Order: sequence, then structure tokens, then C-alpha cells
Amino acid sequence: MTDRLQAAWRYAGAEIWRPLFKRFATSHPDLPIEVVRTALDRPHGSPAIFVARGRKKPLDRLREDVATLIDQPTDSRAALRRIKSDFFLNGRSVAILLSDVATALAQYESAEIDDAYRERVVDFLRRHELPYRLDTHPFRLVPLLHGEIDSLYAGLRVRADRDVHLREALAAFETAWARQSAEWNQHTAKDAIRMASLLAENMLVSASAGRENEFSRALNRMRREDRFPSNDFANIFDRAYTFANTYPNIRHPGNADCVKRLLRKEDTLIAALLFVGLSACAHDLCE
Repeated sequence: MTDRLQAAWRYAGAEIWRPLFKRFATSHPDLPIEVVRTALDRPHGSPAIFVARGRKKPLDRLREDVATLIDQPTDSRAALRRIKSDFFLNGRSVAILLSDVATALAQYESAEIDDAYRERVVDFLRRHELPYRLDTHPFRLVPLLHGEIDSLYAGLRVRADRDVHLREALAAFETAWARQSAEWNQHTAKDAIRMASLLAENMLVSASAGRENEFSRALNRMRREDRFPSNDFANIFDRAYTFANTYPNIRHPGNADCVKRLLRKEDTLIAALLFVGLSACAHDLCE
């Protein structure tokens, strides 16, 4: 699945490279050559950023013609336009390339080039609301947690689209989540947690291929089959499910004696993250 930074690559030409090359067209006309060299002529041992040979024929042709493409700036600019989003392994690969380009440009020992490139990348991240932080010493794009969660949730939606029951469970959770976001109170918070737990239960049952029909039994089967890194890790989800069943009026009338305080908004978020995270990974854990 193409993540947000990978998808945004299609705009990099207009928002990063073209303005940068235009600004330094007279003083440093070879900037396009350095950028394309960094992308296509990668030193041995450097991280791979593109899919393997044979996967994308246009990319294979670029690799074969790299010596010609880094001979003239006009050829390099044309080559850069031919590098498509789906050539990259993932968004992290785009981040690696952008960081490597900063290293290559630093060889010019020009603060003006460094500042101009950094400004273009910062504007690019901000414009597309990409979940990365830009560090400058050294220059690198650091993925932020909410971006990883966003990708996880996108995968969950794809999985749910293949099954009507999962699709209905996800839609019910999203409706409840929207309701508590618009008007948070004890009732809407409990409803959102309930729907998140039901989504996880549906996902676990689906992942068990009909062998289990309830959250705890499906979870225990995964535990017995060593699908979790440890039993303590599995217990995180087990205890979350127990909480949803025993805290009053989430899934059941519950037990008033277990209540230490009323729910807070952050409790709703943490519980939803646990159940949604398990939902997103359930099928992979069962494979």
C-alpha cells in the first residue's frame, strides 16, 4: 500500500526540484545531476529505496541508462520526472532519498543551497501534512507515530472492505468515534470503546476462519499457537477486553465495584488504539 509520503512524491518535482533548480540554474546548473546520481547510482551498502529489478521496467531502463542520465542537467531533469511513486519501496524510502540528497548537496559547501533545499522540504511536508519531523543536524526525515498509526488503519480499512461483517463493524466503530469526537461524555465514550471491542472481536473471529466465535477463545488460540511475542503481550489485549466487559455499561452492566474513577477522554483513545491495533494486525498474526 502506498503511504502518504510515497504518494506525495508525485508533487516533489513542482514543489522541491523545479524551484530549487531554477534558483541555482546559473550558479550551480549541475544540481539535477547530483540529485539523480543520488537516486539511481547508489553506493554499495546504502539502503535500497526502489523495488527490485524486474518489478518495474521503466525503472530498470533508468538504472541501465544512469551513466547517460547524469551526463547533462537536461537529461537529469527529465530522468527525475520519470521516477514515479510506485518505484519506491515505501514512504520511508522517499524519506531516505530526501535525506541522502541533503548529504550530496552539502558537498557544495553552500549555506544558500542547504537553506533553500531545507525550506523546500519543510514546505513540502507542511503542505501535504505528512507525518514526518525534519531534523537538520544531520538532515533526516523522522517518521512520527501518528503516521504509522494512519498506515495501520488504512490497512484495516482495506481488509474490512473484503468482508461485509467486518465492513459493518468498522462503520459502526467509525460512527461511534465521530459521535464521541463531536460530543464527548461518559455515554459516547463507552459506546466508542464498545464498538472498538466489537470490531476487534469480529476481526479475531474472521482471522480464525470460523474455528472460534468469541474474542477470548480466538485470542487464546493465537496465544497457544505462539502468535504473540510473549504471553504478557497477549495479556494486554486480554485485559483490555476484560475492562470492556466489567466496567459498567460498556459491553455489559458490569461491576460497579471495579470503578476507580469516571472515564476521561484519553482513556477512550487508549482503549480504541488497543482494539483497533489488534484488529489491524489480527489476520497477519494468524498467518
